[in-house]
Amino acid sequence: MLIDEIKNALGTDVNVTGIVCDDYSAVTEAMLTGTAQIAWESGATFAATKMEDDAIIPLVTYGEDGDVTKASYPAYIATSTANKADFEGKTKEQMYEQLLNKSFSFVSATSTSGRLVPTTSLYLMFGPEGNGKVSNKSQVFEKTDKDGGLFSEIQFGGNHPGSVQLIVEKKVYAGAFCCKYGEDYKNDLYIIDEVAVPNGPLWVNSDYITPEMQEKIITHFTSLTPENSVPNFFDDENGFFFESDAAGKNRFIAIPDGFYDFVFAMYKD
Repeated sequence: MLIDEIKNALGTDVNVTGIVCDDYSAVTEAMLTGTAQIAWESGATFAATKMEDDAIIPLVTYGEDGDVTKASYPAYIATSTANKADFEGKTKEQMYEQLLNKSFSFVSATSTSGRLVPTTSLYLMFGPEGNGKVSNKSQVFEKTDKDGGLFSEIQFGGNHPGSVQLIVEKKVYAGAFCCKYGEDYKNDLYIIDEVAVPNGPLWVNSDYITPEMQEKIITHFTSLTPENSVPNFFDDENGFFFESDAAGKNRFIAIPDGFYDFVFAMYKD
């Protein structure tokens, strides 16, 4: 669907083909080398790539009803409801303290909402700007408490449903995931913290995609509706956004200045 709309944006004289990358790092490599010139991937992957080459430019993102204030998704830190009593009535700082020396699950090492966001939240609480318990982020998501880290054990779910399973099956004390992946287990999960993460962009390597082409893409995508898009693009169940919370209500938005500052800040040591 996305390839078809990029073709519609750029016209028949431009050859557009799609490739599927195995992981986030493959997307970065493809965009940096020019193997791919346009990408649709997370804000974290975009930011990591742009930090290596300033020619990387974001063009559009998306949000419910085209509202930029809704162009984000929730990232959660949660525990099993079996541990609810450990957290009820406590401040955010006290709840974070409760996580110390317990087991914790992240989604994957490269996940935005499942690793980067919770790592940053925890680091702000326990790092130099917080109580100083740790001095670098590896103590949050790599090292256990035996080596100066925060947690007794660190696991990776491999994906968001995997991390949710680790939490609800009590294989970890708490963990991270995003969006609707915990919806089927809402009665089994106790939310400790929630952070709004900017939605990912459609981004380009401007060494290959000219300003004129960029403008065509922005104009085309921000004008898309169910009436003028390829069939079922905005369908709730089978459309392009079917996995996002707003699904078919999403519309594309031109990216305002500073929109990804939050994500770039997460890469600071």
